[in-house]
Amino acid sequence: MSYVVGTAGHVDHGKSALIKALTGIDTAHLPQEKKRGMTIDLGFAYFKHQNGEPVGVIDVPGHERFIRNMVAGVWSLDMVLFVVAADEGWMQMSTDHLKVIASMGIENVTLVITKSDLVDDEMLALVEEESLEQFLDIAGFIPDSVTVSAHKGEGIDGLRHHICNKLDGSVDDEREDNERHGHLYIDRVFTVNGVGTTVTGSLCGGEFAVGQKLYMQPSGREVQVKSLQSYHQNIELAKPVSRVAIGLKGIKKKEVERGFCLTSRKGASFVTDELIVRLDSQLFENKCRNNSEVEVAFGTFNTLAKIFVFKGTNIARLRLKEPASCFWNQRALLIQHGGSRILNCGAIVWSGAVAKSYRNKLYDLLMAMPERPAWEDYVTINMSLYGFAKRGEQALDESGYKVCGEWLFTEECFNQTYQQVEAVLKQGQIDLSAIELSGKVQMDASPLTAVLDLFVVEGKLRKSNEHYSLGCGQNEAQLSPTAKKILEHMEQAGKQGYEADKEKIPGAQKELRNLVRLGFAVPMEGKIYYLASLYEELVHDLLQGYSEGERFAISEARERTGLSRKYMIPLLNRMEADGWIKRVENDRQVLKAFETECA
Repeated sequence: MSYVVGTAGHVDHGKSALIKALTGIDTAHLPQEKKRGMTIDLGFAYFKHQNGEPVGVIDVPGHERFIRNMVAGVWSLDMVLFVVAADEGWMQMSTDHLKVIASMGIENVTLVITKSDLVDDEMLALVEEESLEQFLDIAGFIPDSVTVSAHKGEGIDGLRHHICNKLDGSVDDEREDNERHGHLYIDRVFTVNGVGTTVTGSLCGGEFAVGQKLYMQPSGREVQVKSLQSYHQNIELAKPVSRVAIGLKGIKKKEVERGFCLTSRKGASFVTDELIVRLDSQLFENKCRNNSEVEVAFGTFNTLAKIFVFKGTNIARLRLKEPASCFWNQRALLIQHGGSRILNCGAIVWSGAVAKSYRNKLYDLLMAMPERPAWEDYVTINMSLYGFAKRGEQALDESGYKVCGEWLFTEECFNQTYQQVEAVLKQGQIDLSAIELSGKVQMDASPLTAVLDLFVVEGKLRKSNEHYSLGCGQNEAQLSPTAKKILEHMEQAGKQGYEADKEKIPGAQKELRNLVRLGFAVPMEGKIYYLASLYEELVHDLLQGYSEGERFAISEARERTGLSRKYMIPLLNRMEADGWIKRVENDRQVLKAFETECA
């Protein structure tokens, strides 16, 4: 099992020197850090666990001006080494750092008294006693303590041994509920010759592999893992929790920022610009004024947000300046805008805008949640509020619910949704997409698509080209004799295409429109039609191996599909209309990979 530990504590208390003594690595990488002898941004090192596995170490800045960088460093830690210098003792920034550690929910902490060679035993005992009292007052627990001198190397081997034993004994294989999928908040992005865009971060929740498709949040853009490196070793598979450098295919450096999140599954995180947090006001005395601007930080992300605290509660709504990727029950910190004062902290308990008619009920439900909520509590709140909820991967009693892909629906909501959809489709007499229907039945497209697809399976709706209509009819046996005859001719025509004007079949035009609507046929320019299965096969043959953003020439397309120019141009135009490609000068650029769309 892999681990990542980090430091915390007042500036100049010897965190970087401690890490160098532990690992042999100097974490200062910025010129200003070397010049000033002070950590400004995150630094990274590692040492070997006694079982041979690397233990990542993150050097966190101690100065109050870099509190945001400190938050970016601690979000993924399995353990914190809380550093207090023996010659100075507990300081104000020590208090602030401990509050951050406590607010991020980290309880696996060891107090490390550094610079022990500078004081006598009596002073050492006083510093330790005061520090442990501060822990009890602020965080509510007393940590283990270790005394070292990084300068003389005293106590370093013992500390290393202590870290390994503590990690093995206190870090459970079962991570938090939000760590069920591989995800990595990006803390650095740069370009490497021969590799291209490279990002680094702490991998949590699941594995990443070379060649794997990942999703860059908040945009949702698909990227591919070109290379992986962990602790200076090229690897094929990265495991949590570990420090990882990832070479990415399909995205440029300028399109990536610190705070973006790579996920192994598109829907693994919430992507939103509006959050609700449950504040832990016992840690901080600072009050947040309604409609004031604060900075919110979670993962390696931070941005400005407007805050609205629901009167008489510890529930606050945050309207972010920009969209972010976050996880349910993830810890977040509120920081004074333009300053370094920590205003408050809390857990993200809701994402997305909430209609005014639902707010009071939602706030009551959120306040009634247990102090340490489980995913089941989130599902229960959604069911009480809307009648549907995302399933997640946690064990959950799903009896009594309708399972629609990744969503659960109450029986009442399921039936009510069908009645609404049926009324809309009857009224308009036209096929509608899930997005078009979502605005009419007041449900987000993702859960609505899941329930619509179940309606199709149950024979209540038809689906063709991502559009839904009333009735069934996707089964070829249900087609009219004329439609079946057209399909036979279409199959015989193959890549030459079925040309309606050359076939003298009575009523063909009406049946062709129906075949297109039902998804059996795809129309091309020049009144040429292909079987939908052949069209899909041609799209696959043409796009296989290409990634999003890559370009190809018409000659390459002809070679891949075996089509003459007469049929090649109509196919490319059809693919452009369907959003697969776009024309760039004389070439075509891939907009979406075939595997992604059809997986």
